Amino acid sequence: MKKCNSSIKCDVESCKHQNTEKKECELDEIKVSCTCDNDDCQCNGDTICDSFETIDEENE
Repeated sequence: MKKCNSSIKCDVESCKHQNTEKKECELDEIKVSCTCDNDDCQCNGDTICDSFETIDEENE
């Protein structure tokens, strides 16, 4: 089931999708993966945001 109008709080200000005023990611869909080494990813390791993109400071 797809949930609409959700928000994800984020404190990574270097992400180009970050709304720094609301401290929320502005992407409608965020892809996340884990940092574990095994193929089935059944570990309790950290997760990383695959949708992360750094701010292009030249275009601000």
